Amino acid sequence: MRLSSRFIKASIELFGMTLLVLDLFYFRQGMLAGASLAYFAFDYLRYRRKAVLNFRKSKDLREGMTLQDIQSIERDYSLREDFNSFEKHAQVRSPLDRYFYYEKYKKIRDLLLSYGSKGGLWLDLGCGFGEDTFYMVERLSQKAIGLELDEIKLSKALDKYQGPHCFPPVAFLVGDALHAPFQSQRFDTILMTEVLEHLIHPEDGIKSCHLLLKEGGVLILSTPSLHNLGYSINPFLILEKAISLLDDRVLPPYHGLHAQFEYDWKRPEPRYGIHYHFSQKGLSGILTRNQFQILWEGSFEIEIIPFLSMELLAKGDVGRMRELVQPVERILERVPLINRLGQHLLVVAQKKPQSLRYHPQGET
Repeated sequence: MRLSSRFIKASIELFGMTLLVLDLFYFRQGMLAGASLAYFAFDYLRYRRKAVLNFRKSKDLREGMTLQDIQSIERDYSLREDFNSFEKHAQVRSPLDRYFYYEKYKKIRDLLLSYGSKGGLWLDLGCGFGEDTFYMVERLSQKAIGLELDEIKLSKALDKYQGPHCFPPVAFLVGDALHAPFQSQRFDTILMTEVLEHLIHPEDGIKSCHLLLKEGGVLILSTPSLHNLGYSINPFLILEKAISLLDDRVLPPYHGLHAQFEYDWKRPEPRYGIHYHFSQKGLSGILTRNQFQILWEGSFEIEIIPFLSMELLAKGDVGRMRELVQPVERILERVPLINRLGQHLLVVAQKKPQSLRYHPQGET
C-alpha cells in the first residue's frame, strides 16, 4: 500500500519525539532534544504562517460567495461519476477516513435514538442522499421530511426510495436551509449533519432551526472542529489545541473554504465553496445566543498516529480497520481532554421554552 503524505509526516514527528525523549531521559546531552524541539517549533510556525496566508488570500473568495455559487458547486459534484451517491462519497476517501465516515453516521443515529422526540414531525435539514431520512422513517418509525439544496442528490434519494427497498412514506423537498419552505414551529426534531459549515452565514442556519422547531424541540448537529489534532504529536500544536478548549483566540484564523482539497493559496483550485470549522466555545455561543440550551456535546474522529499504522495493517479492508481502530477509539472517548480533540463536533441542543428565555428588564 502506498504511504500517504500524512503517514510520512507523522513518522518524521514520531522519530523526532523519540530522539527528544531519549535525550531527556537517557543521553542527557541536550543536542538531540534541542534539534527535535527546533524542528517542532519550525513546523508549528510554518503551520501558523500558512493559516494566516490562506485566510488573507481567500478573503475575496469568501466575501464574494453567493448561494448560487454553492448550489452550482454542489451540482457539479453530484454529476461526477465518482461522487454521485452515498457509497461513492465514501469510496473516494482513504480507507481510514472511510471507516470514520461510516462510523460518524452510526454516532449520529445513536444520538437520534437517544434524544429525538417520540413522535411528531422530524426534519433532516440538508439531507444529501437521504440516508438519515430513511433511517428516521424505517428504523425509528418517525414521520420525516428531507430538505436538500441540490436536486440531483434528492433524485438519487428518490430512486432508492422507489427501488427494491420498501420504506414507509417519506417526503423530500428542494430548498435552502435559511429559507426553508415550512411554517414556524413545525418540527419536533431537526437533524443538521455536516451542513452548518456550508452556510455563508452559519448563525442564520441556527436561527432558522430555532424558528422551525416547536417549544422544547431538539436540534442534533455535527460540524467540523477547529480543535482536531490532525495525526500530529507536535507538542506546540497539542498545547495550542488544548488551550483552545478554554480560549479559542489562541487558534490561527481558518480560511473557511473547501473544494476537492483544502484551500492552499499557493495551489488554488478552480472553484471553492464555503467550509467553515468551529470551536466548541464558538458553536456553543451561537446556540445559546439563539435561545438553545445544550443537552449534550462531544467530539468524534480523534486523529492519532497509531490509526495511520492500523490503516496500513488493514490493507484497505474497512471491516478489519474497524476491528483495529474501534477498541482504541472507545478508550480515547473516556480520556479527559483527548476526547474533546476530535475532527467533528457533535451537539444536541433543545429550543428553550418561552418561560425559560431571558428577557431584558421591562420586556415581556
